Amino acid sequence: MSALLSTLPSRVAARLRAVPTARMRRILLGLYLLAAFGDAAGKALAANPAVNNALAHLVHGAEAEEIHDARRPSGNFEIFRASSHHLVNGQDLYAQYPTEQDRFKYSPSFALLFAPLAWIPWPLALFLWSTLNALALFVALERLLPPRAAMLAIGCMLLELLRAMQNAQSNALVAALIILAFLAVERARAGRAGLCVALGVCIKIFPLAALTFAIPVRRAVRTGLAAVAAGVGVLLLPLLVTSPARLVAQYHSWRAIEATDAQQRWFSVMELLHEWTGATIPNWPVQLAGVFLLVLPLAVRRDRWADVRFRVGYLCSVLLFVALFNHQAERASYVIAFTGATIWFAGSVRTRWRSALYGVAMLTMPVASTLIGGAWLKQPEVVLYRLALPTLLIWIAVQGELWGGIGDGGIGDTGVGSGIRVPDKR
Repeated sequence: MSALLSTLPSRVAARLRAVPTARMRRILLGLYLLAAFGDAAGKALAANPAVNNALAHLVHGAEAEEIHDARRPSGNFEIFRASSHHLVNGQDLYAQYPTEQDRFKYSPSFALLFAPLAWIPWPLALFLWSTLNALALFVALERLLPPRAAMLAIGCMLLELLRAMQNAQSNALVAALIILAFLAVERARAGRAGLCVALGVCIKIFPLAALTFAIPVRRAVRTGLAAVAAGVGVLLLPLLVTSPARLVAQYHSWRAIEATDAQQRWFSVMELLHEWTGATIPNWPVQLAGVFLLVLPLAVRRDRWADVRFRVGYLCSVLLFVALFNHQAERASYVIAFTGATIWFAGSVRTRWRSALYGVAMLTMPVASTLIGGAWLKQPEVVLYRLALPTLLIWIAVQGELWGGIGDGGIGDTGVGSGIRVPDKR
């Protein structure tokens, strides 16, 4: 038995290597679409009164309450749909509405871009939204990595993506936009890179970090100007359905609600520091220090700018950073960080410490959230440690590899092939 267990991982790996890449791609694509369909169908069934009543009689306690609450969906997706109606009707996007469980916190442009999903039936809209998030991440990973590494990364992301779908959030789309911005910069397509950054920023502010991808390829000015132009266009897009005065008022309300939330720490490194030290300090010094550490390898390792593996390593660092230093990082936000960790793992030469570190992240993040039960895993203190701590450790490892001081064969090691596909210059 012990001999069988010791050889099981190698046998499984050999079987997977024997599967043709095209077949593996079809399987994974089917699983991504099935996850989107299953999530939408399950929520639609739970909202059906007859099905809801039948399920409620099979369980008790907190589970019964959750099933009862599912009869009237009121989560993120419903807030997104309502925001489109509020924008068109000239209402304050950021007011607290009694039928919505939370305030809308994205830009007016996001409310407009979401409009096509606000006027079609709810189950279909949810399926299309989940499909958009899933396929955007699928395509981004496939374009970044060589075929085998891409399939590994896409497979590793499946559980985390499924967890993100449960919240119907936009984080998988944000991760995809950051990766696509990186690829556009690599291919000298400043306009496309600027548009990806602008679209990301209209959802969350942290995709602005993607502009730094242009520094090591010496296209910062051109990419920055393209991002400004695209950003202005995206900011003004709601003028298609609202007046200039109303739009200015919406942006004032957005700024006010963001200022109110600025002292939150949620599942971020700032909350980790608060837990460890007991000190209550503003977020901005920690975030500023994080920005400094993020870009420091770009400043001191100019000799590695020409190495695409160094630049992909920096992409991984950015993806980890935007969740780790986000003062509003919630559970769903960590699909962005896990994407960075997965690219780092799939694109690196296998070592025991690298596999162990990624294995811990896999266990504490997607596996613990989808396959392991227990109310204790959902306690805020536990969630903080099982999300932020592995992410912090991997970010430190990635930063160390960017400096050239950790490991061999890493994603930033110029001496060993890491399997990263060099983007073409077309």
